[in-house]
Amino acid sequence: MRMTLNQTGGIALILGAILFALYSSLFFVLLPIGSGNFDLAAAVMDPDWLRLTITAFLGILLMLYGFYAVYARLQNSSGGLGATGFLLIELAYLLQACKVTWEIFLYPVIAANPGSAFLLRDGVLKHAPAVMLFRSASSLIIFAGILLFCAALYRSRQFPKIAPVLVFAGALLYAVGPFISIFVGVPGIFLFAIGCSLLGLHLLRNSRA
Repeated sequence: MRMTLNQTGGIALILGAILFALYSSLFFVLLPIGSGNFDLAAAVMDPDWLRLTITAFLGILLMLYGFYAVYARLQNSSGGLGATGFLLIELAYLLQACKVTWEIFLYPVIAANPGSAFLLRDGVLKHAPAVMLFRSASSLIIFAGILLFCAALYRSRQFPKIAPVLVFAGALLYAVGPFISIFVGVPGIFLFAIGCSLLGLHLLRNSRA
């Protein structure tokens, strides 16, 4: 049976949100984070590192497609607000996917080499000006994209209003979590996942539209 964009997009958005929530929560459970300074090189060498980063990568790719399916329902009524938000959110997740490819393919090579492990262990790579600019730009783009896209979703009559509220609140908590506490960031990603799942379920229920 041929599946519609609503069906495949809804499934992709739900699965992507679940995978990203699993990654974000299990990161602190499975990896040797410790209570002191975080040794990124030691975390990368842990066998669970690749499993978690691949999970995140698959989740991001699925959400990219899922948000496209959501916008397909909005494009005739959301105007410039929805279009701008959609483009920014897709760009932001594309940049996030690029970042995760470093973590999958480059970080293990760097961490396994005694001559280069300090780049991760001492935060040299993380605090390099170009990397910091990339991370800051990605964060600003994803915040702007989610803000505009959720505003378009809230104003539309295509989706339940609680979904964009949860997506935005979850993304905001997840973004500020690292600066406050893990107990702020992790609940945020679950709120985000619930909001995305509601969007996906709505697509599935309206797959004939």
